[in-house]
Amino acid sequence: MGTMVVGFRLGSDAKGRQATLVLTEAGVLHQSTGLLGIAPRPAKPHAPIAPDPHPVPRQAAALRKVYRALIGRGYTRELIPPACVRLETDEHPLHAQPYGPHAPHPHPELIAEFTGAAPAGSGSLEDALAAFYTAIGITPRPRTPFPPGTATVPPHVREALRTLTGGQALTSGPRRGPGWTVTAAGVRLHAGTTSQTLDPREVAELQAALTAWLRHQQSGPAGR
Repeated sequence: MGTMVVGFRLGSDAKGRQATLVLTEAGVLHQSTGLLGIAPRPAKPHAPIAPDPHPVPRQAAALRKVYRALIGRGYTRELIPPACVRLETDEHPLHAQPYGPHAPHPHPELIAEFTGAAPAGSGSLEDALAAFYTAIGITPRPRTPFPPGTATVPPHVREALRTLTGGQALTSGPRRGPGWTVTAAGVRLHAGTTSQTLDPREVAELQAALTAWLRHQQSGPAGR
C-alpha cells in the first residue's frame, strides 16, 4: 500500500553537514542529520500529541519552521529539493499516546527510500506541500498570490517572497562578519553590534549593483 510523504534535504558546505526531514501522511515528522557524503543518522521521529484532529497541518507548520531555520543557519544547498512522493514502505500505526515506550522509533528505511525516490530538479516547499495535501485528500491552504511578473522567477525567490508575506524575516545567518536582515518592513545591514537600515532608494541602488555584479560574473572572461 505504501505511504505518501513530503520532505527535503538541505546541506551546509561551510559546516560540512546535512539535514533531512520527511513528513508522512500520518503526521509523523522524521528527521536525520549528519556529515556531508556520509549516511545521515536518523533521530527519534516527532509524532503529533494525541488527541489531535489535524496532525498533518500542524506538522506541516513545523516542517516550514525547520526549513526556514535551516536556511537561516546556512543550510542553503538543496541536496534534495522539497518534493512529494509515494513510498513503498508502509507506515506503522501510532499508539494513542505516541511517547514513552510507545514512541515511534527512528525509521532509517523510510528516509533512505525517500532520498532514493525524490525526483531531481528544483521545487519549492509550498508546491511540494500542496501536492502532498492533494494526494492525501486534504484541502491545501490558500496560496499567496504573487504580483504580476513573479510567476517565472526562480523557486528559491518565490519561497523567499512567501516567507516575507508570512511575516518572517530573511537573514544571512549567523556569522562573525557583516550580515543582513530583510523583513517586510525594510532591509538592515549589520556588522557586530552596529546596524544600518536602508531606505527604499538605497535598497534599489544596492539591488542594481548586485544584479550588475552577478551578470558580470556570469558573463565569463569574454564579457569582462
